Order: sequence, then structure tokens, then C-alpha cells
Amino acid sequence: MTTGQLQAETRVLVTGATGFIGRNLAAALLTRGCHVTVLGRHPAQLDTGDVRVVTGDLADPDSFERFDAPFDVVFNCAGLLGTWNTTAAEMQAVNANGPVTLARKLSPPPRCFVHVSTVGVSGPLTGLADEDAPCHPVGPYQATKLAGERQLLEEATGSGLPVVIARPSFTYGPGDTHKLALFRAVKKKRFAFVGGGRGILHPLFIDDLVAGIQLCAVAGQAGQAYILGGERPVTVRELVNEIADAVEVPRPRLSLPVPMARLAATVLELAGRLANRPPPLTRSRVNLMSSNYGYSIAKARSQLGYEPSVDLATGIRRTVAAYQAAGLMQ
Repeated sequence: MTTGQLQAETRVLVTGATGFIGRNLAAALLTRGCHVTVLGRHPAQLDTGDVRVVTGDLADPDSFERFDAPFDVVFNCAGLLGTWNTTAAEMQAVNANGPVTLARKLSPPPRCFVHVSTVGVSGPLTGLADEDAPCHPVGPYQATKLAGERQLLEEATGSGLPVVIARPSFTYGPGDTHKLALFRAVKKKRFAFVGGGRGILHPLFIDDLVAGIQLCAVAGQAGQAYILGGERPVTVRELVNEIADAVEVPRPRLSLPVPMARLAATVLELAGRLANRPPPLTRSRVNLMSSNYGYSIAKARSQLGYEPSVDLATGIRRTVAAYQAAGLMQ
């Protein structure tokens, strides 16, 4: 089966359902006719419809006692992002320890456990990377996501749980609040490149990711990881130029040398902590915008039948239109 869709009536659990990825995946599975249970920290944010909602998160094992049915497939989309004021201990509890704790609580076990990780586990790259590239994560977010993968796969070796790892690249789309700041900065002409915008990102539109995650469940091989990305990696400059064109402002020209940007980010992070406000620039963002995060999706194409269908220009225009319709670009 390579359609990227589960059979109707499939009993599924989606964790992290109040997040961008989990919310969109749950909606797609409902449309398909699956019986969907979601685990989320803020259920009031969900358009529940026919979804069964369980309040909780991966850092709270008691949450798992509230499930009232076995599941055919589990999609673990929960994760704690490495925002400027999130502690390493908090990320360890959710990203590293939470997935394996959940897996051990599932009885009977599902026929497939899809764990949504991140391509960032590789760390910055020197060239186009695939799933076999050595992992050198930078920072606690990437490190704890890699630890989550490894703990799950170790558990699967002993228990036989069929675990499939999905590694999304730079995901964006309508409703994504985490990329909104980038779009706003470009719109307000307040964006500056780092290192000339020569960093490499691999944009992935949310609809393509949702299809790819489902393919992991229906065609993925247990114990394997699959990189899910858009049609091709692009430079940061190309990405930002597409945003500027979509919001109808001049393409940015200002650029900061990488060392200067890192120094500025260090100072702004300190000021942000003193003022208890998120800084406009962080060291992790400087790293993201100045490094190479470009990947090969050949394995997902050949083994899953995965094929991204939304090109960058179309995806950016659709995202901008949704932000504007929601009044978020002011």
C-alpha cells in the first residue's frame, strides 16, 4: 500500500495533537475515516469533532492510563521545541524519555509505532546527507530528539515493537506559529541574512509531511528512519526571497557576518533573560540560518513511494494567504 493513507476504521493515537504537525495529521486521519484518539496538553485548542481527547503529555506517564482502547497505529508527534527559555531537563523528559515510556504502556502493542523526530539529529552537514550520515546534534533539542530515537529502537529490539522513525525537515505551512516570526520579519522589512544567506534549509510543506508520516505507517520498515523533505534543499536567501515576493516587499539585502550575528544573539539572549522576554535573535537561530541542513529523500521515495507535491513558491503563497486571512501579518 503506497497511497499514504491508512484504511478507514483504523484505530489510531496521535500525541502532540495541539501542535502544528499533530493537529494536521489528526485532521487528515479523521477525513480518512480512522478512529482517532489524541493526547494533548491543551485540548481546548482542538477542534475535537469525532476525536476522543485525552489531556496530558509525554512527561506525565499517568496520562497514558486514560486511554480506553488498544490502537492499531500510534503516531508520536509530541515534542518540546528548543525555545530560548526551555530547559534541557524539560526537553529530556518529553523528547528523550517520553516516547519509550509511552511505548511500554501500550497494551496490547500497536502494529506500528511511528515516531516523528527531526532531521536536526544529524547536526550541521558538510554535504547532502541521508539516513546513514553520522549524527552530531548541536544543542539540547537535537540531542534529546536523537536520544528519543535511540531509546525507542533499543526498546523495540527487546520487545519486538515495530518502530518507524520519521525525520521531517524544515516544516512550514498554514497555522504554523513557529515560522510566523520569520514571515513577519520579512513583511516588516526587519529581516537580515546571516552569512549572506548561504545557509541551506530543506523546506517541507505540511501537507507533504502529513502524507509522508502516513506512508511510514503503511509502507515503512520496522527499525528504519526516513527523511521526509520537500522537493529540494534551498539556500536561506532563496527561501526568504520567496517570502518577500509573496508578501510583496523588496527582497532583503542586509546581511550580518556569522561571528557578529552570534555575538549579537548572545547579548540579546542575556537581555531577554533579564527582561523575561524572548529575544529577537538566538544562537540556535543563527546556527540554523548559517549552516547546511540539506538532505536526500531518496530512501523515502524508493521504500515508501513518497513524493512531495507542493513546490516552494506554491507552499509559501498558501502559507502567506493563510496568515493574512487570520490577521497575523500585521
